[in-house]
Amino acid sequence: MQVTTEHIQHYDANRDAADVYALWQAALSSVWPLTQPRLQKVLHGTEPQHFVARINGQIVGFVATFKRSYGAEKVGQLAALLIHPDAHRQGIGSALHDAALDHFRSSGLKSVRLGSVSPRFWCGVPDNLPAAMAFFQAKGWDLSATVYDLAQDLTAYRTPERIIERLNTEKITITSAKSQNVTDVLTFEAKHFANWLPQYEQCADLGDYRDLLVARDEDGRILGTLIMYSPQSHPERTDMIWQDLLGETAGAMGAVGVAESERGRGIGLALVAGASEVLKERGVKNCFIDWVELTDFYAKVGYDKWRAYHPCVRDI
Repeated sequence: MQVTTEHIQHYDANRDAADVYALWQAALSSVWPLTQPRLQKVLHGTEPQHFVARINGQIVGFVATFKRSYGAEKVGQLAALLIHPDAHRQGIGSALHDAALDHFRSSGLKSVRLGSVSPRFWCGVPDNLPAAMAFFQAKGWDLSATVYDLAQDLTAYRTPERIIERLNTEKITITSAKSQNVTDVLTFEAKHFANWLPQYEQCADLGDYRDLLVARDEDGRILGTLIMYSPQSHPERTDMIWQDLLGETAGAMGAVGVAESERGRGIGLALVAGASEVLKERGVKNCFIDWVELTDFYAKVGYDKWRAYHPCVRDI
C-alpha cells in the first residue's frame, strides 16, 4: 500500500515510546545500537515534535524534530527518520519527511537543519547509512559537506611535553570551573560563543561545574573553554549516547572555544590535552569528540576519525 498523510500521527511518548524503540532496534541496532532510556532522553530535546507512521495499528516509521534558537531566529532540526526494514518503498519516508517540513513551515520557520545540535543522535546523515544518504539527496538535500566524530583510547594517554612547555611559556593555567566562578564562564560563552551557551548553561544548571574546563591567563582572565562528559556526569545529559559502541566507561568532550584575540597561543590544543588527562583520571577509556571539521588539529593529541556525517541546512 502507499502511505499518505492520513497514516501520519503525532508521537505520544506514553503510547508510542516502546514501539518507536522497537522500530529503532529493527532499523538501526546493527550499526547504531542505543538503549531505550538514552533514546528517550534525546527525544525530550528542545521544542520536540515527533511523528509516527502507523499502518494497521503498527508503527512502521518515525521522524524526530526539534527547534533551536539562534538569537531571534529559530531553525528546525530534522533529527532522525526511521523506516521499518519490512516497510520500505511504500512512501513512508516521504510522508514523514513532508510532515516534518510542513510542521516547521506552519511554525513560521524559514530553514531546517538535517541532523540536530543538542541533544542529538547525529549532526548530519551518517555515512554508514547509504540508503538514508540516497533518500535525502533525492529530496534535494545537499550532502557534499563532511564532518567527523573522533575517538581515542585514553588508557595510555600522556600529554606531549611540547604542549606543557607552551602552556608554561604562555603562563596559562587550565582548571575546572567551580560554583563560585561558573557565572564568569557563562559570560565568556555569551560573548564569544553564543551558540554554545545553552550547553554550558545546562551543565551549570545540573551542577556539573567540574565538567567545564577553563583556560586562564596569569591575571585570571578566561581565554578558552570546553565541556567534558564522564560516567560521573549528571545522568540527564546526552553528550555521549553511544556507550553500546564505545563502552560504558566512554567519555566525551566538545564545544572547544578560544577567544579570537587569543588564538595562536596553543590554548585550544592545551584544553583538549587537559581534558584528556582529566577524563582519564575519571576512569574514561574511550573518549569521543563529535562534529569535527579540523581533524588534523585533534590528531596532534591522538584523536582519530570514528564516524563521518553529511550535514546540511536548507531554506524551506
